Amino acid sequence: MRPEINPLAPRNLVVSWLAAAASLPFALAVAVLGQALGAMAGGCSWIGIALPLDRPVWALVNEPSLHFASLGSASGYWLGSTVLPLLAAFAVIPSLPRPRTVAAELGFTQFAWANAAVGLAWLPLLDLDDGHLARWLDLHHLPAHLLWLAPALSIPAAVLVAIRLLSLTRAATQYVGPFGRLITVAAYLLPIPVACIVAAWALLGAPPLAATIAIAIPVAAAFGVALRGLPPPYVHSLRPVRAASVLRLVCLLLAAAALLLIAGRPLPQRKVSGLLWGRAFASNNIRPWVETARDPAAGRLQPGTEVVHPSE
Repeated sequence: MRPEINPLAPRNLVVSWLAAAASLPFALAVAVLGQALGAMAGGCSWIGIALPLDRPVWALVNEPSLHFASLGSASGYWLGSTVLPLLAAFAVIPSLPRPRTVAAELGFTQFAWANAAVGLAWLPLLDLDDGHLARWLDLHHLPAHLLWLAPALSIPAAVLVAIRLLSLTRAATQYVGPFGRLITVAAYLLPIPVACIVAAWALLGAPPLAATIAIAIPVAAAFGVALRGLPPPYVHSLRPVRAASVLRLVCLLLAAAALLLIAGRPLPQRKVSGLLWGRAFASNNIRPWVETARDPAAGRLQPGTEVVHPSE
């Protein structure tokens, strides 16, 4: 048995919660990067970001035409914020190289979970009118209930995360009963969904019903894995948590908090701060609720140029 990798050891829990707190903003960043990459593939220029906690994230872009959103070339613009978190949710645990340390293993596990719970389940159902996937379905005259495919795709990703957590538990202790397995999954996987719901509730005045149900889907899948039993033990040796690992996670958390402060801070009248590093032209996609703070080095609008949100 290897008690130093026990997920319920106090120092491992602290590391995991720090990683969860940092992973939530970075999962938003993965979604916005996915939209930006899809937009640029369709001919847009990427000029900024907005990372609200109560709305879908937005890659701020100049579109090649005012009717770009309805074109086939805009599919990546609408779907990228779901596709990239999907790839991250499934690839992080089995594929990404990382140090053989408990801190790295728990941190990457939380990052995979954040992409599954936030990128696949929460964001697509957060705005049923102006959300990326909702708008794409509407523009292509597809049934709105297809939105629920996104949280459905989070189920196998949640299973992978739960198996990794419980395999660490199996390596650390000879036997853990159903209650102990449920406690492990709850301690590790509930903070991010609860933080999303509480933040949106505080900003909106009520929890977003569809998104709350959606994010409960991967949580239920993870609990189902815990009830089923323990997987085979994790076989690799891992170095225990050190002070340097905690310091690195604190630095990541501060960077994530700064990102949200600059490009996602709630403002009066239900507006949100955004970060703009490029010049916005008339064919931009900047939402009316985004107040952009320009990078001083970025180009300014020409006098008389009107920034409008095009009808999409």
